[in-house]
Amino acid sequence: MAVIEFINGKNNTLSALKRVLKYIINPAKTEENLKGGHNCDVNTAYNDFFMIKELNSKTKGRQYIHFTQSFAPYDKVTPEIVKQIADEMVQMEAFKGFQVAYAVHTDRDHLHTHFVVNTVNKKTGHKWKQSAEQLQMMKDYSDEICKKYGLIITQGKSGSHINRGEYRSKEKGHSWKYELFLAVKKVKWIARNKEEFIANMNALGYQVDWSDTRKYITFTNGEGKKCRNRKLYPPEHFTKEALLKAFELNSQRMDAKLSRSKMEMLLSAVQLVKIDTPSETGKNYPLSTLEGEALKEKIEESKKGKGLNWDKESENSM
Repeated sequence: MAVIEFINGKNNTLSALKRVLKYIINPAKTEENLKGGHNCDVNTAYNDFFMIKELNSKTKGRQYIHFTQSFAPYDKVTPEIVKQIADEMVQMEAFKGFQVAYAVHTDRDHLHTHFVVNTVNKKTGHKWKQSAEQLQMMKDYSDEICKKYGLIITQGKSGSHINRGEYRSKEKGHSWKYELFLAVKKVKWIARNKEEFIANMNALGYQVDWSDTRKYITFTNGEGKKCRNRKLYPPEHFTKEALLKAFELNSQRMDAKLSRSKMEMLLSAVQLVKIDTPSETGKNYPLSTLEGEALKEKIEESKKGKGLNWDKESENSM
């Protein structure tokens, strides 16, 4: 997923413009091949921007627009692909005639591109204006580009974007939707039928509304927050059909006893982290806390003495 976020800062002075342009091309954060300029040279952007402002007698007021396009740590995307997406992003009609300096930053655990737009149009001399509708169009345009590269950056209905708080939480592994995603993903490869799936999700604290008369499954967590299966990524892995197919495969490779043992170990691992983790975050998001190697370690603790070769029997997705 990716998020478009406008950064509100003190952008009404030329010194602020110089600072932000220097910041985005900082060699400690980016590389030469990850920088770009639309209607300008990214390395001389300040002079390019200022010349247009001076030619149009518009050196006062808001000097630049600063926004980022950020990708989550678990997105399968490279810095080069993020740069290609940025190259396409600045071709949007909204940027026609405007100068845009941009660079992909790789110094954080998530890739992100900084865009700095000159507020004075190079061709018309008019200043940048953006309505709520235009902002939505920009986000939709970003969606379409990212979809070409196999990335999904919207949640729910078309135009409904994940907000900054939820993105930051998910980035840190503390999103209730991401916790739900992990629960469904793990139980998907344990349950042998629909009834077991619902019972196992109940054991993890989720209510499941799976009706044959409704297209989607609705999950409700302990706080009453609801989410449909179509909002889990990738959605085609969590359709009713995909889940039922997984259950059928599970029933072919393990009996009820083995299925119960796997679920018991998962529940034991969750319980261990709730006991061992003092923070409320760890208690509320145990699967996120346990994700990766930590989960394997807790499962090892929970299975001691059970006589089950988890590594041999468990699904890789666990």
